[in-house]
Amino acid sequence: MITRILTQEDKQIPVPKEGDLYKEVNIFGKTFRLLYGYYESFERDSPFNDPIPIYPDLIKTPHFTADGIPIVTAMQNICEFYPGPDDEDSCCSHCPHFQKGEDLFGLCNRPKKQ
Repeated sequence: MITRILTQEDKQIPVPKEGDLYKEVNIFGKTFRLLYGYYESFERDSPFNDPIPIYPDLIKTPHFTADGIPIVTAMQNICEFYPGPDDEDSCCSHCPHFQKGEDLFGLCNRPKKQ
């Protein structure tokens, strides 16, 4: 088994290009197109950074379910209602009001946010 693994040819996995479609996510009645890219311009300039899937900024451009519940991403920055310590590593997924959905999307069930 080990010999077979070690003797296999290196398979080239194509690197996605900026703007390529990563996938479409249909969740909570909304469709989000996730494209490959960079969050910061300095990432683009590094020869060691390949494009990554870019999630929408749901703070700048909020989306809601039909019931008025905010759609969020697990990695977005915490809001003013976050009940835990406010440190630079805190994100929505740490909040007890975060309800995980598909992929990195979820809902904010904080009543003050609806």
